[in-house]
Amino acid sequence: MKIKCFGLGIYLTNCYLAYEDKKEAFFIDCGGAELEGLKKYVEENDIKIKALILTHGHHDHISGLEEFAKSFPDSTIYISEEEKEFLTEPNYSLSKMINGVAFKYEGEVTTVKDTDKIGPFTVMMTPGHTRGSMCLYSKENNILFSGDTMFKQSYGRYDLPTSSGEDLIKSLKKLSQLPLETVVLSAHSESTTIEEEIVFLKKQGMI
Repeated sequence: MKIKCFGLGIYLTNCYLAYEDKKEAFFIDCGGAELEGLKKYVEENDIKIKALILTHGHHDHISGLEEFAKSFPDSTIYISEEEKEFLTEPNYSLSKMINGVAFKYEGEVTTVKDTDKIGPFTVMMTPGHTRGSMCLYSKENNILFSGDTMFKQSYGRYDLPTSSGEDLIKSLKKLSQLPLETVVLSAHSESTTIEEEIVFLKKQGMI
């Protein structure tokens, strides 16, 4: 699988373009609307984005959604059912807190649940950072896109609206059951592996 990371938005969120077939590419999180670099890459490599997948609904992951939807109108937007309300509720998305603007996206989206498939990815529901956070796992490619659930030597905050520390611990334990060599690509840190994070989480008493 080919993966390219784009740092988008005011927090330079790690947003990923992933594909095996150039005609069926998947973009994970839409953290900002500055799409010049992405558009250039897509055009130069003759790539068609089939899906826009949102790991959760915080503003630094969805703020570019309107522009993405306009730029790639044939793509399907995926978000978990529990997280859909974040697209229209600024108090959940934290949009007013982050940039003073009440973000709302009322376009068409497709909701998913645990174990659903999106192309080569299996949805893993990992609530905690938000009530509907999800990760994307590809067993064949040995990759986990972890959003804000698991970082390198860290994990997502759980002091925000709909967050739960108890649920986050359960989700981290769930991810820890993946093969040790699984590469973890998060939204705000360098890459890591499940094996490395198990060691860290045990030291922190999280698992």
